[in-house]
Amino acid sequence: MTRDRLAHLPTSNGILKVTEIASIRNEIMTRRAAIDRLRRELQTLEAECKAYEYLLAPISYLPVEVLGDIFTFAVQTSKIAIESQVTTLCLVCKAWREVALATPSLWAQLSKIEVNGPLDVEMLRAWLLRAGGHPKRLEIDTLCTPNCGEAANKDCPLASAAIADFLAHGPALDELALWSSSTKCMENLVDLINPGQSPSWDRIRSINVGVGDWHRGSNITVWKVLERLPPVTSLSLDFSSVADILGNHDAGLLKNLSLANLTSFKLVCDWPSPWVLGILGSGENLEALIFDYDMSIRDEDRSLKGYRRVLLPRLRTLQLLNLVDNFETQILPCLSLPALEVLDIHFADPWEGGTPPQAYELPDDYDLPDMRELQNDIISLVQGPNPASRLQHLQIHNLPISSLGLLRILLSLPSVTRLTLDNVGSDPGVFRKSRGSGEQLLPQLKCLEVLNAGKSFTPHDVCSYFVARKLSTAATSPDCLEKLVMTTPTAKLFKCHPNNGYGAMKLRELGVDVSIAYVQYISHGVLRTQFDVDLYEEYLTDSMAVGFPVAGSEPCQAGLPDLPSHQQEQTSLRFGKELRAHWD
Repeated sequence: MTRDRLAHLPTSNGILKVTEIASIRNEIMTRRAAIDRLRRELQTLEAECKAYEYLLAPISYLPVEVLGDIFTFAVQTSKIAIESQVTTLCLVCKAWREVALATPSLWAQLSKIEVNGPLDVEMLRAWLLRAGGHPKRLEIDTLCTPNCGEAANKDCPLASAAIADFLAHGPALDELALWSSSTKCMENLVDLINPGQSPSWDRIRSINVGVGDWHRGSNITVWKVLERLPPVTSLSLDFSSVADILGNHDAGLLKNLSLANLTSFKLVCDWPSPWVLGILGSGENLEALIFDYDMSIRDEDRSLKGYRRVLLPRLRTLQLLNLVDNFETQILPCLSLPALEVLDIHFADPWEGGTPPQAYELPDDYDLPDMRELQNDIISLVQGPNPASRLQHLQIHNLPISSLGLLRILLSLPSVTRLTLDNVGSDPGVFRKSRGSGEQLLPQLKCLEVLNAGKSFTPHDVCSYFVARKLSTAATSPDCLEKLVMTTPTAKLFKCHPNNGYGAMKLRELGVDVSIAYVQYISHGVLRTQFDVDLYEEYLTDSMAVGFPVAGSEPCQAGLPDLPSHQQEQTSLRFGKELRAHWD
């Protein structure tokens, strides 16, 4: 055999014969062919193993119900429209489509259906029927033409017989949102629905109505749409500016609007405050009230001083949203809210009609306003007859205010158990100053959230204050704080991450759940101020983690871990110089 003839060659120093060379080459080719064959077999076996391993992946043997719950959680926590996500899930594979079809909650909502022509109501019907008995929500946003509200125009995409029949006899909705460019289009739609003979329409419990323009043919005093609504318990109205409504309004606005059956009411408009207070008189059953001022600027003076208070005995949540200044908070002294538990005051951005400094951007010499009128408005809720003595959660967003002004508000609300300060700018040492007030600040506070904090509320100040408070009250009346959540700009430098600082660790030892996180501090890819550039140059020089992008580059995620320390320092200095050159 060839192998036997060649067996002596590895131990021989003799010259190879031509026949031996040919035989050796043949042996090499034979073995390489065998290697290739085995490699292919190995690849085949590895592919088969991966296929079997895939079958053992947890998602492959999860019960349908559990996978459906995962799908539901995933689509609800994303900002992408739910219907778009559900469609994507169904396109992944047949198995996922079957799971999606077997999960009714995925099909219970259709949001922002934009309509500028005939609406495919059969598609809506098929989609919502898959939701079974789950509460269903539908939002229709119609893009009407300027003349589609006229009586002679029968091409209005909203006021169509198909939509009216769907709302009257289609799958029963729990919540309906309708947006139209004109009040007349909305009127034409409800005229096509017969109350009492429309079972699905009569079962709706929550309606959001929004109109862009008040049609000249619509009666501002008595709007017929309000009379044709089903017996809802939750109503949201989004109206155009009162300045855009033609005619004389001395006769009153929407006299047929009653809140008697409502537990939740939201109003988005800039209509006169006396009118708003007038309609609230019928809201004795309200539990949630939302005023969204839509960043509107009005010429009214603070004209409600001495206005007779409106009693809302069951109201638990009050939100004032998108305030341009503190003018609109003048409505608070006109309300008696003995059951109030949540107060949310959200100033718009920009604040006061201009771009405000973020709380962490406030320069040292920034003159913070006392916001005296805002102070008095909030404090009025806990004064006089029927005070809001059960207020538990106070939220304030986007507000520059002096430390004394903020302290006066907080000291007047001893019942608060949860405080949220989001982008609230104040001079440093708010908590330190409270020690000299003679009163304990928020004695029942269980949860403190300080979001987008800066110089006003440093983790060191906040943690130190509550550590001292817990230690000083431990023997008498234990401090109630259970949770502290803070977010602070990454340009704010510390010896170590504040979540691992002494104050945070000490609070954890004392039983407080502490979470302090950095928030990105970037505007259009660069640092916001020269002060930040200086700090960041120092930050990089100290070889700490890099968190910001150079203008025109991608954000740095992990710093400079692969470079020697001297190269890190050189790179850091160069990075700082590039930032400085950008600003120069």
